[in-house]
Amino acid sequence: MRRLLPAVVLLFAAINGRADPLLPTTEGTSWEYRSTETLTGAAPVQSDITVRAGKTTLDGKEVVKLETLSGGAVSKTELVSVDANGIACLARSGKDGKIAKLNPPEPIIAAPLETGATWELEGEAAKNRMHQHFTVVGEESVTVPAGTFQAFHLKCEDSSLVSIKLDRWFVPGTGLVREATVVRAPGMLQNVVLELTKLTVAPEPVAKEPSAAPVVETPSSSKKADNSEEQPALSKKLTVSVSSDQGGGLKTNFKSDIENIYVRWHGHDLPEGAKVRVSWVAEDVGDLVEPNFVIDETETVAPAPNASARFTLGRPPDGWAEGKYRLEFYLDGNLTETVRVTIGK
Repeated sequence: MRRLLPAVVLLFAAINGRADPLLPTTEGTSWEYRSTETLTGAAPVQSDITVRAGKTTLDGKEVVKLETLSGGAVSKTELVSVDANGIACLARSGKDGKIAKLNPPEPIIAAPLETGATWELEGEAAKNRMHQHFTVVGEESVTVPAGTFQAFHLKCEDSSLVSIKLDRWFVPGTGLVREATVVRAPGMLQNVVLELTKLTVAPEPVAKEPSAAPVVETPSSSKKADNSEEQPALSKKLTVSVSSDQGGGLKTNFKSDIENIYVRWHGHDLPEGAKVRVSWVAEDVGDLVEPNFVIDETETVAPAPNASARFTLGRPPDGWAEGKYRLEFYLDGNLTETVRVTIGK
């Protein structure tokens, strides 16, 4: 049974976790991009583009509204669905604001998103209509101004009088982080590169959030963490990140006034029904608790072989207890990744 004084409990944070949707859809979320366009014989032209998320209704159902802004004006609006089937565009409008429904809807990302997945649609690239056949060619690390991400690489090519090659890098739970378009036509070559510079994820409405209990009372919370050296090694099945940035990355030193620490894992060919457990351990916080004390644990059953999940460690009301911590990631009960964290002044 767990026995901690309330004053001590408030110095720790419980894990607030949920499986990542393919796209953050909270109203007010925004993606900021830098676009660089190069035409044959001309100097590169840069511009800033913002995509912001909102909510609206279509045929009586709530959908996500994505507005693309360039030069401060809305240039495109898309009404999309984000669910277990992926991301699909249901309706679209241009600068005139007139919404036109798409029948059938256009798949933007098909689920499950995994290497080898394919889908087709009639779409547009660099203002040219094209029949788009997308293939997920693999996962790779990509660096953009917003940071370094582990992304799915999507490719699309259309060859006719005008040849169009499209490469996209998409991160589940984040969205599009990079896009490169090459258009070739007689006497013309156009390159357009779009890179994420900033992602701002708006918080969920308070009424929809679970109550922020400082620590969950569970029998497992009173035990010591298993010694990491005694656990069997596994092949690389999880990619993990710990950061103060919701977009991901790896950071291990945090100041005691940090608001949130974001923890993410991404699976690689996980077995069916795989269980991923994350433990938040106080390795050495002085006399507050015994060394290697398990503050909290959360377990997720992976819904797909390449599933992802994100967890938030929120700053407790009385602030963080300074010291050394670690995050342990278990796959089907076996320790596979460990990230050590230091919280100080």
